[in-house]
Amino acid sequence: RHVESLEVAASAGDMPAMVAPAHTLKSASANLGAMALSAAAKRIELGARQGVLPRPAVAVAVVESEFRRAALALNALLK
Repeated sequence: RHVESLEVAASAGDMPAMVAPAHTLKSASANLGAMALSAAAKRIELGARQGVLPRPAVAVAVVESEFRRAALALNALLK
């Protein structure tokens, strides 16, 4: 849900709308040990807060990629 919110906000060029979902993803992923996802979300959060996030769609694509990677790793642990 938060990744989708980031996609919508990036498409609309709405930096303020990117802050909350990025912050949530940053914190939740760090709690699970998905540090690459947390770092990618942190870059978006900080950039959006400062209003300086070059190529937001690319930043969101990195988050999506790291989210998929983390989900696969977590699912493998549950098996």
